[in-house]
Amino acid sequence: MTGLRGWLLDRLWYVQPMTALTVKALPNDCSRTLALATRPNLDRLHLRNLFIDGRRYYVSVLNDGFEMTTHSSLPWRPKTRGSIAAVLRGTFSAAGNDSTVIRMQARMRLLYLLNIFPIPLFMTALLIASPWSKTLVIGLIIGLFFLSWAGHRLTASLQAADMVYFVEKVLEEVITTDTPLLSSNNESVVTPEQDFPKQWQKFYEEHKGES
Repeated sequence: MTGLRGWLLDRLWYVQPMTALTVKALPNDCSRTLALATRPNLDRLHLRNLFIDGRRYYVSVLNDGFEMTTHSSLPWRPKTRGSIAAVLRGTFSAAGNDSTVIRMQARMRLLYLLNIFPIPLFMTALLIASPWSKTLVIGLIIGLFFLSWAGHRLTASLQAADMVYFVEKVLEEVITTDTPLLSSNNESVVTPEQDFPKQWQKFYEEHKGES
C-alpha cells in the first residue's frame, strides 16, 4: 500500500525530484535575498532573463524555509497571466561554517490539480450518451483524462524548473563548490618544495629540440 501511495504522489502531486543546494550564507540571508529578487530591478540587470515573458515570482518566508510560486503572461493575452500550477517548498538546514543546505521539492497546486477533471468529465457525459461502441467510448474517456493530466503536469513541471533555476541563479554568488586540487605528483606542476630553476632547466632541455 505504501508503494502505491508513493507512486500516486509522484504522479499526481509532486512534479520534480528533490533538489539540494549548498550555499555559503545563513537561512535568513537566503530568504531575504530571494524575496528582494522577486521583482525586476535596474540594480539587478544580471537577473533580467529570469523575467522574460512577464514572469513574476512570489516568495513566502516560513520558519524553516520558504514557499515559492510563479506565473507568466499568456502569449495570446499579454495583459493576462496564466495559472499558478506549482508550489516550490524549500527547507533550510545548517551545514556548518555559516553554510546552509536548501532542499527543494515542487508539488502541483491543489486547485490546479483539481482543474484536471472538469473538461474530461463534461466530455464523458457527452460520450456516454453517444451511440458509439462502449470500447471506443471507454478508450476516448481514458485518453481525455490522460491528456488533461499530462498537460497540467507538464505546465507544473515547467514552472517548478523555472523556480529552481531562479533560486540557483539568485544565490549563485554564494553557492559552495568543491574545486579539485592539483596533485603534487603531477610532472607538469612545480610545487613549493621543488627547485624551480632546476625544473625549468629540465623542461627547457627536453623541449629545445622541438623548435
